[in-house]
Amino acid sequence: MYIFLSYFMDINTPVYGGGQSIKIEDDRSISKGDTANTKKIGFNNHSGTHIDFPNHFFENGATSEKYGPDFWICENVFLINNPALEDEIILLDDNSINLIPSDVEFIIIKTGFGKYRGNEKYWKNNPGLSPSNAERLRMKFKKLKMVGMDFISLTAFQHREIGRSAHREFLGGDSPILLVEDMKLDNLSNSPLSIFCSPLLVSGIDGAPITIIAKI
Repeated sequence: MYIFLSYFMDINTPVYGGGQSIKIEDDRSISKGDTANTKKIGFNNHSGTHIDFPNHFFENGATSEKYGPDFWICENVFLINNPALEDEIILLDDNSINLIPSDVEFIIIKTGFGKYRGNEKYWKNNPGLSPSNAERLRMKFKKLKMVGMDFISLTAFQHREIGRSAHREFLGGDSPILLVEDMKLDNLSNSPLSIFCSPLLVSGIDGAPITIIAKI
């Protein structure tokens, strides 16, 4: 069985900091006499379920086109259930980390905060990840490519300096860990058997909406 771990984007998609990110308008319309329906779609590249590349926080960091097709297939995935409160800075405990297989490629952190999506607190009071998580995970899991989460950003909006530091810790160094933010995890209760990721293929960008399909 396969499920989406990404949200469909629409005009109500929440964005970090609030405001409207997605614009969808008619380009051509059959109802107005055109031969086909087409749309004009505009959005910030960090809208909806999206991935951060190193260039998001580093001028010379890798951008979208630097990652080949094989990178986006993960056969070793682990789900951490870690309930989080509003504005909490999450520090993964040793018990959680010790359960993760050594060959993990994608770690998913499920906090339950996705239930607030559509509410102001989803972007204004989201939890975030502690910067110290990055090096602990990098040192222990040499094959780790990505960490994903069910809240709008690695940066807790109420703790932005900590969040900026966390982004730099994950995305920096010789072995960057890419970040997938705003994942749809309400239907995921166990670690997926595998994951297929498909970022929007636009060259030279620091982040992109991403479609994630999990085999469960």
